[in-house]
Amino acid sequence: KEYQIAGLQWMVSLYNNKLNGILADEMGLGKTIQAISLIGYLMEFKENLGPYLVIVPLSTLSNWVNEFAKWVPSARVVAYKGTPAQRRDLFKDAIRNGQFNVLLTTYEYVIRDKGSLKKLVWQYAIVDEGHRMKNAQSKFAVTLGTQYTTKNRILLTGTPLQNNLPELWALLNFLLPEIFNSVESFDQWFNRPFSSFKNTNNPEEQTDQMLGNEERMLIIHRLHELLRPFMLRRVKSEVLDQLPEKVEKVLRCDLSSWQKELYKQISAKAVADKSLMGTFVEQPTRGLNNVVMQLRKVCNHPYLFSPQGYHINDTMIRSSGKFELLDRMLPKLK
Repeated sequence: KEYQIAGLQWMVSLYNNKLNGILADEMGLGKTIQAISLIGYLMEFKENLGPYLVIVPLSTLSNWVNEFAKWVPSARVVAYKGTPAQRRDLFKDAIRNGQFNVLLTTYEYVIRDKGSLKKLVWQYAIVDEGHRMKNAQSKFAVTLGTQYTTKNRILLTGTPLQNNLPELWALLNFLLPEIFNSVESFDQWFNRPFSSFKNTNNPEEQTDQMLGNEERMLIIHRLHELLRPFMLRRVKSEVLDQLPEKVEKVLRCDLSSWQKELYKQISAKAVADKSLMGTFVEQPTRGLNNVVMQLRKVCNHPYLFSPQGYHINDTMIRSSGKFELLDRMLPKLK
């Protein structure tokens, strides 16, 4: 997409000018692909083979591995995770000898294995879900910011900036550590002059407080302006014409014989209970909702009614019409 190419060009310009930045596109606009394309560009056109440190949540690590294989198949990617013994073997076999381009790992392992990982000089540190850096006192932010040697840094976050001075300092410290190296000094410059403004019932003091709040917002606005050259943010409404149209297809499937029998039993029980009660006197909606929920569970899978648990095998697939249809669809969707 054009906006993704523009994002790549923006990150390349940061690299050329030896600056760090924040890619703050709204969720779903492809920050992962843009970051991977930056690494691919640097490897191919700048002949910068790394090493690159990419720090992501554990839940998305496998997706990053797949995206690297899809978009930059020439990159030698090490997924740094596993038991301590497995990570030691990875470091000994691939990392220590420089037999890799990209190291994908998590926040936890950056902290745990800092003794070995900090020995390398990283060309880039790319932090996914970069809003974790907004807490300057967190162990992860302190470890990455002070103990790792990184020539360039990029934050990926879908969370826009807040009007919070400590968070702004944390981001500025990550981007420009040589300038914003002391939170105490930052606090003295920007925060403490306004700490004397308290809630009061005195009209004159309220006027002073209003002026103080206006001054505070002016300073925050100036800090945002200071960050603006180092941050790129697009929202979906801005690039809607470049996004593919949403396609929704409804596939209807029959219930399995087991599901049909369960459905009949629950329906019959609901009708019997209603006839015994005559008319619903108390909480009719609750009783009806419960029946509907049970029927929905039947339509999903009869194993949801199995208190002893279940085994994952072919019987699981054949027991549900949805599972059976999905089993036939998946090979065609590869």
